[in-house]
Amino acid sequence: MKTKLSGFVALCAALSFQVSYATDGHGTVAVQQGNVVYTAPSGATQVLTETGADDNPMLSPDGKLVAFTRLTRQANEQDGGPPVRDLWVIGVDDQKAKKLVTGKPEGNEDPEHVLAGISGPVFSPDSTTVYFMTAAWATSSAIHSVPSTGGPQRYVTSGNSLSVVRHGKFAGALMVAQHRYMDGHGSWDPQVLVSPAGKKIKVIGQGPRALQSVESEH
Repeated sequence: MKTKLSGFVALCAALSFQVSYATDGHGTVAVQQGNVVYTAPSGATQVLTETGADDNPMLSPDGKLVAFTRLTRQANEQDGGPPVRDLWVIGVDDQKAKKLVTGKPEGNEDPEHVLAGISGPVFSPDSTTVYFMTAAWATSSAIHSVPSTGGPQRYVTSGNSLSVVRHGKFAGALMVAQHRYMDGHGSWDPQVLVSPAGKKIKVIGQGPRALQSVESEH
């Protein structure tokens, strides 16, 4: 099935570029000219990659790994196909890099199996899993997961945004914005809490503090 990123999804992906992410007590990571740069809590900096093609860095909760994407093909302007990126991790201390997922151009596969447009990697609270987004349907991206040490990736659920709950009784669950249809009254995009296996836990609704409200539940 041929799929295209909607304008909303493409905008969300674009806004993820050139953003730094902080992890409590472990420093920050950022992108400089397509290279991943780590800044320690002391303020010392270290360039981790020098390809000019890297983006979307995320530091693991334990501070040992950085997940990021590496561009291998630009978006196809002729057919609207999304860019192709691989998903990588690199050690903060040893700087050993490992490719977790190889991105592929969008073809005729089912949306759940599309591996184009990889973006937005985020770790599970125990740093053992990396969740990421891919192109999928016209109104929604897809969420996938892969072990941070390497292994098969799998489809989890649909979603146009992705966060991992860090605290509270739902720690380890995913918060995703899902495009949902209302009976006879159009559609909306509420935040939905799902398990790591993709099972719906509950619909949270819309609002900027949806994640904080879930993490406050004990």
